Amino acid sequence: MAALRLHPDVSVTPDGDEVRLYGAHVGRGVVLHRESWSLRDERPGIGLRLERMGLDPDVDLETLVACRHRATLCFPDAQELWVPDPTRPGTGGPPYRSLPLSVEALAIWRTLNDRRTVAQVARAVAQPVEAVLHILRPWMAADVQAVQLRPAPPRPQDPALRTLFGPPRPRNARDATMHDDAGGTTLTDWHVEAIVDGATHFDDRETTVAHALALPHPGLGDRAYGQALREALDQHGPVVEVGCGTGELARDWLAAGEVPYLRVDLSPELLRTQAATAPCSAGVLGDATGLPLADDSVPFLLSNEVLADLRSVPVAQLTDGDLAAVQAYGVAPEGFANVGAWGMVAEVARVLTPGGTACLTEFGTTHGEAEEAVQLDHPEVSIAFDLLADVARHHGLETDLVRLDVLLGLDLHATQLSRISHRALRARFHARGEHLPARAWTPTNLPRPEPVEGLLWTTLADEGPGPLATRFYALRLRKPRARAPSSSES
Repeated sequence: MAALRLHPDVSVTPDGDEVRLYGAHVGRGVVLHRESWSLRDERPGIGLRLERMGLDPDVDLETLVACRHRATLCFPDAQELWVPDPTRPGTGGPPYRSLPLSVEALAIWRTLNDRRTVAQVARAVAQPVEAVLHILRPWMAADVQAVQLRPAPPRPQDPALRTLFGPPRPRNARDATMHDDAGGTTLTDWHVEAIVDGATHFDDRETTVAHALALPHPGLGDRAYGQALREALDQHGPVVEVGCGTGELARDWLAAGEVPYLRVDLSPELLRTQAATAPCSAGVLGDATGLPLADDSVPFLLSNEVLADLRSVPVAQLTDGDLAAVQAYGVAPEGFANVGAWGMVAEVARVLTPGGTACLTEFGTTHGEAEEAVQLDHPEVSIAFDLLADVARHHGLETDLVRLDVLLGLDLHATQLSRISHRALRARFHARGEHLPARAWTPTNLPRPEPVEGLLWTTLADEGPGPLATRFYALRLRKPRARAPSSSES
């Protein structure tokens, strides 16, 4: 059997159990298992697959369709492309940079439409094929990937035009103060000392669903998250909110009608930000697992995307005290035990008035392992909500678990800016000395200080600047009223 032949511009890079092939002449790559690669000459299917990708030496480039990658944006007035460097993955995605465009290059870029072949592009701009390929080649380099050449037009929403070929995103570094001796997550010091800019913290370091949807959005009936949540929960009385972010939820909750509103937060910086954002509320420094509130004193408690910040411990490293809690609650955690979230639920049961209610939202699952979000700059662990509901019932609370998007009535078909376009646009804003918040931007409210081409719009069911709302749940709790004694008991 003839040996497999590759185009001379194909790089072959072993990477653990995998082999990564990238064709800089077509802007496309593929990952093969090392064993499959070692048997490539004996498996015709591998050669056929590589040939279909244009990685063979006989490929005729002028017959291939030139496609723009969706991660690249064009700023025509500045005559620049803004492109990522997929060879340098970061925890927040690859870095972006600008590529200057000549007049000829800009004309060629604007001619690419996922349907024209290289030869057709050349005719459209009245240039020789080789001149067009000369412009395209740098755009297909491994550290750019702005263009792919394909044998046929891509299908709609082709994932290969929305993802970049390169090493996976790394885990973020962890400071020794973020874990206790048992390996449990401990973020008290982080909240007190590491949060230094409340105004941009949830743009730059941990975007929440509430933050992404803090502007009125069509997916919420042109309401902001706080207003939509208040209406979904049908709450009209006093509120205690634990872990209040920037205060936007409180501001929008109170915009629908002022009520007594107390904010409890562990971060002095966030408390200052909240006070400026929601001046009609009051704030107090406090811990979610040791609330500075009296027993039976809170008619309604709200905690939005806080539970994952509380202490979680790998199941294999549970302390004697943790194991006692596991046994007392009759739960069987997998991966991590959300012991801090259990402690918060115990506090909720303590401070709620009889008949009082609470709503706790967070990302997680109703079964399976609790897992750490490793790309954040601090350890957050998903919540095993089935076990958390068991803990709540152990403390005498009535429970109701619902997916957050269902509770809010979120229209997942509503439009938002895609995550990859948001990253590119933020990089361009930063270069201008400006800041683009992490919001679920729509075509009507996205700030555009200059013309931009190539923005990818998606839906709320897809990845935008914030996390996927469909991964979040709301655990609603109610403390039963004391049962009046019967005549036989009196």
